[in-house]
Amino acid sequence: MKSMAPESKLLITGSEGQLGADLVKFFSRDYKVCGVDIMQMDIRDFRMVGTVFQKCEPEIVLHAAAYTDVDGAETDRDRAFAVNAEGTANIARACKEYGARMIYFSTDYVFDGDKKTPYVESDPPSPQTVYGKSKYEGEKKVAEILEDFTIMRLAWLYGASGKNFIRTLIRQAWQQMRMKEAGQIITPVTVVDDQTGNPTWTMEIVKQTKIVIENNLNGIIHATAEGETSRYDLAKEVFDFLKMPVYLIPCTSEALALPAPRPKYSSLENRVLKNAGWNVMRPYKEALHDFLSHHRE
Repeated sequence: MKSMAPESKLLITGSEGQLGADLVKFFSRDYKVCGVDIMQMDIRDFRMVGTVFQKCEPEIVLHAAAYTDVDGAETDRDRAFAVNAEGTANIARACKEYGARMIYFSTDYVFDGDKKTPYVESDPPSPQTVYGKSKYEGEKKVAEILEDFTIMRLAWLYGASGKNFIRTLIRQAWQQMRMKEAGQIITPVTVVDDQTGNPTWTMEIVKQTKIVIENNLNGIIHATAEGETSRYDLAKEVFDFLKMPVYLIPCTSEALALPAPRPKYSSLENRVLKNAGWNVMRPYKEALHDFLSHHRE
């Protein structure tokens, strides 16, 4: 894997997404970054991908672009696979052609959620949703096309921008508090209590990515916050830290009746990072409190 020097050129796909935006912001401080989103490069179009590679001449590609609508993918299978599988294959082919190093950001949804202990990198994937299947197909494409690559599996991402669980929770809480102040009947914030995973701040991923690149780590790695929790307990943690008196109630996944089934247990262990001595992911509560303190508004 190529080491990074200040003059290194990075291409970051999905630059306006939740993770991509933080990647661009962080790496632009010290490196030459070319950030592109769908308007500048539709990854489904290999000719467009080639044009961008010619212009940017990247040495390292951080591939964060993805179709991430888990429920939408159930009825839009073709688009999910076109972006997450074939689009990823196009990036991998361009990396091979131009001699660039590829890091592909994948997901905990490649697992079925039936395990009772954290998934490690050697566990066989068995995705149960169209989204998970499309991301796993992307993993396989990368491994087929390239000899030198990194696949970083992430989980339960939240950050300062974009749609995510934490931001949605806080919006619902403020709405409930405004209704209460107006003397209206309040709607409880309902959160599932039967899904367990690793809530992970995007900035933690960004910092871990830099460590991965600098230490020439390749293959499949898991990169999530340390520790696990249920979505319901995570919601309680958020509201307790922010001192928001929210009427919160638990429910089952079945009660929500969402189109895509979520893994009941998708906790990941960063075994490869730990064994190499390169794991910088903090406990999820520590990172969460840091995030909430920085973005309290």
